[in-house]
Amino acid sequence: MKKRFRELERTLGAAMFVLLLAIPSWAAMTVAVGTDPSKQILKGKIVTPDQIPVDCTEPTGATIFTITNGYIFPGFIDAHNHVAYNFLPKWTPPKLYQRRAQWQATQSYKVFKKPYDELKEKGLTCEIIKYGEIKALISGVTTIQGTSPGSSCIRVLIRNAENQNKLGLKSLHIRTYILDISSFEGTIDWNVTKSFVVHLAEGLDTDDRSRNEFNILKQKGLFTGQTAIIHGTAFREAEFKEMAQVGAKLIWSPQSNLVLYGKTTNVKLALQQGVLVSLGVDWNPSGSDNIFDELRVAAQVNESQFANAIADSDWIKMITINPSKALALDAQIEKLAPGLKADITVLQSKNPDPHQSLLNTHLQDVQMVWVGGNLLYGNKTVVEKVKPAQCEALTVHGSEKRVCVKDTKENVTKATQTLAEIQAILQANFSNLAPLTP
Repeated sequence: MKKRFRELERTLGAAMFVLLLAIPSWAAMTVAVGTDPSKQILKGKIVTPDQIPVDCTEPTGATIFTITNGYIFPGFIDAHNHVAYNFLPKWTPPKLYQRRAQWQATQSYKVFKKPYDELKEKGLTCEIIKYGEIKALISGVTTIQGTSPGSSCIRVLIRNAENQNKLGLKSLHIRTYILDISSFEGTIDWNVTKSFVVHLAEGLDTDDRSRNEFNILKQKGLFTGQTAIIHGTAFREAEFKEMAQVGAKLIWSPQSNLVLYGKTTNVKLALQQGVLVSLGVDWNPSGSDNIFDELRVAAQVNESQFANAIADSDWIKMITINPSKALALDAQIEKLAPGLKADITVLQSKNPDPHQSLLNTHLQDVQMVWVGGNLLYGNKTVVEKVKPAQCEALTVHGSEKRVCVKDTKENVTKATQTLAEIQAILQANFSNLAPLTP
């Protein structure tokens, strides 16, 4: 039993423990505050692929969270986003396009994007990034792709994949390329870079120019099992077959695809060929408001276009295990297991089937979010018990929450900013700020 206990301690770090219990569906979440703030126990129903329930002795002095009528998930991973753009509201394209370069060149988009350029010039990169992180955090996302490695202020909230937040990895472990692939110069040391995340073939499958980007990728020596292709909307069966052969991964953002092109990636073909598929929100301007909405869009497309090729049990994988592999972070944050980080999302049960429950979840149903064993967000009564007067009030569709944004422990630029301060700064410079809880 003691050996089992030590294994679980290594699992989640910061002396956090997760137990699988048989509990009644009608009860509520309770907290028993212990005497040792370094130890926490979560008791409840775990939902994670390949999870083995652990039976262990409770450590003395631990704070115990008993979660009933809810599910304990590994922290969600948003496999593709442009975090710094998520303070912007929705953009309504004047028409549909054949490829990415077309809408990027329009006057409509340039006018829409101007506030982003202006706030960066004013030195507000930290504020816009953190605002985007908070939007993700309150939807249960603990790791997000899409923040440039040079950005500051990235160590106090959720994990930004490219910046390797507290994961102990080399700076080039993940490389991201968002420009036209034909402009890529130089080489990649595949012994150092384990994930090359690239925007590619973002256009219609009838657009030869978009699909030809795949050939350019190969010509430049950038097509390997360590390549994660974002979008691939122009791909047909041949491209997916080659991806499967080398082990390249696909990152899918259906809502943004539909808004910009009227069509999305043929994920059914990708899955038939054996390609690993992850889900990403893309960004607020043309994507979903949060990862739950993106899941619902994906599920609708799956039913209406893919003949339910995506199994119910695959949805959780597409925001946990699959993106951890695509981003080469599966040795750090893949699931709740020995040796991995204590990134945890707790959701209210919306259905006896946890996979269907996930698809029925909305922002107000997020009960707790932990990053590295640190409770950063959750229900008011729970957070106040363990972090009294340390976090800010946030009402989410009638549900009282607390969000812990200010950090006095990390030596990071602007780490002591509160959510209220970030919002005030952004609103003073941009009146049309996207809401945190639409």
